[in-house]
Amino acid sequence: MDNPGFLIEYHLWAHKKVFRQLADLTAEDWNKNTGGSWASLKALYQHLLEADYRWLMRWKGVPFADIPPHFVVGGYESLETLWLPQLDELLTVAGQFIAGDAGQLVNFVTGKGLHVTQPWWQTLYQVVNHGTYHRGQVTNALRILNRQPATTDIFLFFLEKEKALSSPS
Repeated sequence: MDNPGFLIEYHLWAHKKVFRQLADLTAEDWNKNTGGSWASLKALYQHLLEADYRWLMRWKGVPFADIPPHFVVGGYESLETLWLPQLDELLTVAGQFIAGDAGQLVNFVTGKGLHVTQPWWQTLYQVVNHGTYHRGQVTNALRILNRQPATTDIFLFFLEKEKALSSPS
Protein backbone atom coordinates (compact mmCIF):
# COMPACT_ATOMS: atom_id res chain seq x y z
CA MET A 1 0.00 0.00 0.00
CA ASP A 2 1.61 3.22 -1.14
CA ASN A 3 -0.52 5.62 0.88
CA PRO A 4 -2.31 4.49 4.04
CA GLY A 5 -3.77 8.00 4.28
CA PHE A 6 -6.89 6.95 2.43
CA LEU A 7 -7.79 4.70 5.40
CA ILE A 8 -8.04 7.56 7.90
CA GLU A 9 -9.78 9.70 5.27
CA TYR A 10 -12.33 6.93 4.75
CA HIS A 11 -12.74 6.51 8.52
CA LEU A 12 -13.64 10.18 8.93
CA TRP A 13 -15.81 10.30 5.80
CA ALA A 14 -17.86 7.31 7.00
CA HIS A 15 -18.15 8.52 10.60
CA LYS A 16 -19.27 11.98 9.50
CA LYS A 17 -21.74 10.54 6.99
CA VAL A 18 -23.39 8.46 9.71
CA PHE A 19 -23.10 11.30 12.24
CA ARG A 20 -25.21 13.64 10.08
CA GLN A 21 -28.09 11.20 10.44
CA LEU A 22 -28.15 11.58 14.20
CA ALA A 23 -29.18 15.24 14.30
CA ASP A 24 -32.90 14.60 14.55
CA LEU A 25 -32.81 11.75 17.05
CA THR A 26 -34.83 12.32 20.20
CA ALA A 27 -33.52 11.86 23.73
CA GLU A 28 -35.58 8.66 23.81
CA ASP A 29 -33.84 7.44 20.62
CA TRP A 30 -30.40 8.16 22.09
CA ASN A 31 -31.21 6.20 25.23
CA LYS A 32 -33.28 3.34 23.78
CA ASN A 33 -31.81 -0.12 24.29
CA THR A 34 -31.10 -1.27 20.74
CA GLY A 35 -28.90 -4.24 21.67
CA GLY A 36 -25.39 -4.86 20.44
CA SER A 37 -22.13 -4.33 22.29
CA TRP A 38 -23.49 -1.17 23.87
CA ALA A 39 -27.05 -0.85 25.10
CA SER A 40 -27.86 2.46 23.41
CA LEU A 41 -26.56 4.86 20.80
CA LYS A 42 -25.57 7.17 23.65
CA ALA A 43 -23.43 4.43 25.24
CA LEU A 44 -22.01 3.37 21.87
CA TYR A 45 -20.95 6.91 20.98
CA GLN A 46 -19.49 7.38 24.47
CA HIS A 47 -17.30 4.37 23.72
CA LEU A 48 -16.33 5.68 20.27
CA LEU A 49 -15.47 9.12 21.67
CA GLU A 50 -13.28 7.59 24.35
CA ALA A 51 -11.60 5.05 22.06
CA ASP A 52 -10.76 7.64 19.41
CA TYR A 53 -9.47 9.98 22.12
CA ARG A 54 -7.17 7.28 23.50
CA TRP A 55 -5.80 6.49 20.01
CA LEU A 56 -5.26 10.17 19.30
CA MET A 57 -3.32 10.53 22.52
CA ARG A 58 -1.31 7.37 21.81
CA TRP A 59 -0.39 8.77 18.41
CA LYS A 60 0.71 11.95 20.19
CA GLY A 61 3.03 9.95 22.46
CA VAL A 62 0.84 9.43 25.53
CA PRO A 63 0.73 5.65 26.15
CA PHE A 64 -2.36 5.77 28.41
CA ALA A 65 -4.68 8.74 28.65
CA ASP A 66 -7.42 9.22 31.18
CA ILE A 67 -10.68 10.37 29.66
CA PRO A 68 -11.35 14.05 30.43
CA PRO A 69 -14.31 14.43 32.81
CA HIS A 70 -16.16 16.69 30.35
CA PHE A 71 -16.19 13.92 27.70
CA VAL A 72 -19.83 13.00 28.26
CA VAL A 73 -22.10 12.14 25.36
CA GLY A 74 -25.54 13.55 25.94
CA GLY A 75 -26.64 13.44 22.33
CA TYR A 76 -25.90 15.06 18.99
CA GLU A 77 -24.76 18.46 20.26
CA SER A 78 -22.17 17.06 22.65
CA LEU A 79 -20.79 14.79 19.92
CA GLU A 80 -20.63 17.71 17.53
CA THR A 81 -18.61 19.69 20.08
CA LEU A 82 -16.36 16.89 21.36
CA TRP A 83 -16.01 14.21 18.71
CA LEU A 84 -15.94 16.01 15.37
CA PRO A 85 -12.91 18.20 16.25
CA GLN A 86 -11.22 15.08 17.65
CA LEU A 87 -11.78 13.24 14.35
CA ASP A 88 -10.23 16.15 12.46
CA GLU A 89 -7.24 16.07 14.79
CA LEU A 90 -6.88 12.31 14.18
CA LEU A 91 -6.58 13.11 10.47
CA THR A 92 -3.95 15.78 11.13
CA VAL A 93 -1.82 13.56 13.37
CA ALA A 94 -2.17 10.62 10.96
CA GLY A 95 -0.96 12.92 8.19
CA GLN A 96 2.19 13.60 10.19
CA PHE A 97 2.93 9.88 10.45
CA ILE A 98 2.20 9.36 6.76
CA ALA A 99 4.44 12.26 5.75
CA GLY A 100 7.16 10.99 8.06
CA ASP A 101 7.40 7.34 8.96
CA ALA A 102 4.26 5.16 9.00
CA GLY A 103 6.45 2.42 10.51
CA GLN A 104 7.29 4.55 13.54
CA LEU A 105 6.65 2.62 16.73
CA VAL A 106 3.74 3.56 18.97
CA ASN A 107 3.89 2.51 22.61
CA PHE A 108 0.61 2.20 24.43
CA VAL A 109 -1.13 0.58 27.36
CA THR A 110 -4.56 -0.98 26.87
CA GLY A 111 -7.43 -0.53 29.28
CA LYS A 112 -6.60 -3.99 30.61
CA GLY A 113 -3.01 -2.98 31.35
CA LEU A 114 -1.32 -4.73 28.42
CA HIS A 115 1.83 -2.86 27.28
CA VAL A 116 2.08 -2.88 23.49
CA THR A 117 4.52 -1.55 20.91
CA GLN A 118 3.44 -1.60 17.27
CA PRO A 119 4.24 0.26 14.06
CA TRP A 120 1.89 3.23 13.62
CA TRP A 121 0.33 1.79 10.47
CA GLN A 122 -0.89 -1.25 12.45
CA THR A 123 -2.60 1.03 14.97
CA LEU A 124 -4.21 2.86 12.04
CA TYR A 125 -5.77 -0.42 10.93
CA GLN A 126 -7.09 -0.91 14.48
CA VAL A 127 -8.68 2.55 14.56
CA VAL A 128 -10.35 2.11 11.17
CA ASN A 129 -11.46 -1.46 11.86
CA HIS A 130 -12.90 -0.47 15.24
CA GLY A 131 -14.83 2.39 13.66
CA THR A 132 -16.18 0.16 10.90
CA TYR A 133 -17.32 -2.44 13.43
CA HIS A 134 -19.23 0.09 15.50
CA ARG A 135 -20.68 1.96 12.50
CA GLY A 136 -22.31 -1.37 11.66
CA GLN A 137 -23.86 -1.35 15.11
CA VAL A 138 -25.04 2.24 14.61
CA THR A 139 -26.60 1.16 11.31
CA ASN A 140 -28.45 -1.64 13.09
CA ALA A 141 -29.61 0.70 15.87
CA LEU A 142 -30.88 3.22 13.31
CA ARG A 143 -32.85 0.47 11.58
CA ILE A 144 -34.35 -0.57 14.93
CA LEU A 145 -35.36 3.09 15.37
CA ASN A 146 -37.04 2.93 11.93
CA ARG A 147 -34.42 5.19 10.31
CA GLN A 148 -32.72 4.71 6.97
CA PRO A 149 -28.96 4.48 7.68
CA ALA A 150 -26.33 6.01 5.43
CA THR A 151 -24.37 3.81 3.09
CA THR A 152 -20.66 3.90 3.91
CA ASP A 153 -19.25 1.34 1.48
CA ILE A 154 -15.61 2.12 0.82
CA PHE A 155 -16.08 1.96 -2.95
CA LEU A 156 -18.50 4.92 -2.63
CA PHE A 157 -15.80 6.83 -0.78
CA PHE A 158 -13.37 6.19 -3.64
CA LEU A 159 -15.96 7.19 -6.25
CA GLU A 160 -16.74 10.41 -4.38
CA LYS A 161 -13.05 11.20 -3.98
CA GLU A 162 -12.37 10.48 -7.67
CA LYS A 163 -15.27 12.70 -8.70
CA ALA A 164 -14.01 15.55 -6.49
CA LEU A 165 -10.50 15.24 -7.96
CA SER A 166 -11.76 15.26 -11.55
CA SER A 167 -14.19 18.17 -11.07
CA PRO A 168 -12.89 21.60 -12.03
CA SER A 169 -12.58 23.82 -8.98
